[in-house]
Amino acid sequence: MQSASSVAHKPSVPPRIRELQKKIQDEDYINSAVDRIALIMSRHIVEFNVEKKL
Repeated sequence: MQSASSVAHKPSVPPRIRELQKKIQDEDYINSAVDRIALIMSRHIVEFNVEKKL
């Protein structure tokens, strides 16, 4: 169990981290992020294969 003094010295969480923690709880946000990552990776794969054939 933590004492009150040890909790008082705990650094606060930066606003950006709190924002990201909130976003990752949102299923729509996660689905959208996965879709964006898949799209970017697919484009890179296609571009790599086109360049490789040239």
